[in-house]
Amino acid sequence: MGERIRQRRTDLGLTQHTLANQLGCWYQSVAAWERGFSEPAPTRWPAIESALGAGLVPQREGLAGRVRAARLRLGWTQEELARRAGVNARTVRNTERGSFHPNKGTLERLQDVLQDEDLR
Repeated sequence: MGERIRQRRTDLGLTQHTLANQLGCWYQSVAAWERGFSEPAPTRWPAIESALGAGLVPQREGLAGRVRAARLRLGWTQEELARRAGVNARTVRNTERGSFHPNKGTLERLQDVLQDEDLR
């Protein structure tokens, strides 16, 4: 993920400072993402994709990966997704970890708030 951010940033001719200013964060944060020392907060992803283009949200396999990617594209925390879907935050967390497969009703609520047909 960090390498993709760095590559897209340099392709666009942006410095870490310039990108950080666009995102409203410290350039050290951008450097840490690019080096793999940390990941952007969920609330940063919409701005990152706005500045650098779509397709940077990390995509993992299976339902867990699809739920996480859809949530990050919206810039929501797990707690925010749970609140909007009317489910427990543990349900979202465990679904994203792949340690829990939600029942049909929960899956439909997640799909509705994430506006993602691919969750089924």
